[in-house]
Amino acid sequence: MMKISQTKKNLNIETLRGLAIILMVLGHVIGGSSRDGLKVVDNSIWRFSYYALQYIRMPLFTVISGFVYAYKPVSRFTSNSKFIAGKINRLLIPLVVVATLFYLLQYFTPGTNFKPPLSHIWRIYVYSYAHFWYLQGMMCVFLVITVLESCQVFNTLKSAMFCMVIVALIYILLPCKIYYFSFNRVPFLLTFFILGLSLKRFYEFILKKDIITIAAVIFIVAISFQLYLFNVNAGVSIANFLTFCVGSTACVLLISLGYQNSKLIWLGDFSYAIYLFHILGAVTARVILARLSVHNMPIQILTGLIAAISFPVLLRLLCGSNKVLSVAFFGDKISSKKSPLPKRNPENVPASRIFPY
Repeated sequence: MMKISQTKKNLNIETLRGLAIILMVLGHVIGGSSRDGLKVVDNSIWRFSYYALQYIRMPLFTVISGFVYAYKPVSRFTSNSKFIAGKINRLLIPLVVVATLFYLLQYFTPGTNFKPPLSHIWRIYVYSYAHFWYLQGMMCVFLVITVLESCQVFNTLKSAMFCMVIVALIYILLPCKIYYFSFNRVPFLLTFFILGLSLKRFYEFILKKDIITIAAVIFIVAISFQLYLFNVNAGVSIANFLTFCVGSTACVLLISLGYQNSKLIWLGDFSYAIYLFHILGAVTARVILARLSVHNMPIQILTGLIAAISFPVLLRLLCGSNKVLSVAFFGDKISSKKSPLPKRNPENVPASRIFPY
């Protein structure tokens, strides 16, 4: 396989980052069930499209996170504590601020799908809540990664793959029952994070023609079986196994393509802001369309997608120059002199900013 330059790999990942955020937002606009989002019925083409991408969205999101972490691993910091402090800044400050804001808006705004009692607000900092579970889970992942890096687990491809297989088996066969701080999601996140880390650190060894061919075959078989099981209540172990097979091979294939798209690259720079605030745009669009008696599903989905992406981008641009808001809403560095705003030319973006995690 031809060696891909560092810059080209960055642009490839930036493109996939833009794609990943669109897929994630689209999934939330449609809703995970007939009770969420636009309350799409279970036997519709929209529900089928949601299910078809279900095992690709979050694995891709997490693989990109691991891939970009490998540009600036914990060993690049002066101490492990400084690395963890940076992740607390980046993940937990927005978790507290944005999740609280979302909870209050969900309670007071008319037309929302669910109104939690105010007395339960403390639970959002302890258990999974909405899409913010990802911030909790990734904080746990970085704590584990720090330990594994200290043990030099990822210094060789063999040890890295062995570690990933062990974590994947735990994810597939031993579903975690610890729900505090989304710890039950950590095996899933850690599996795909290690895959992304390994793809970056051992790029030339993994992405060879034979391996890509095998990944393509596994992907076709796995996703065909997944679609065959549409509307079938498969067991957790089967679902987790399919998630691993479909998600891992899809990520390998997408990264191996080396595809670049300037619009997705530009959008990818706002991915963290979109991830944090997209629900507010989607809910606003849904409430407005309901008031206008617009019930056409394609229009609802398209409008929700546009609003869910546009609102966070505008918010990021408006708040970027305000130090307090940029730290509280987006986890920007407290000590930095100027809040970094997304740039149109990702070649000038430091590796540590390619992905928010």
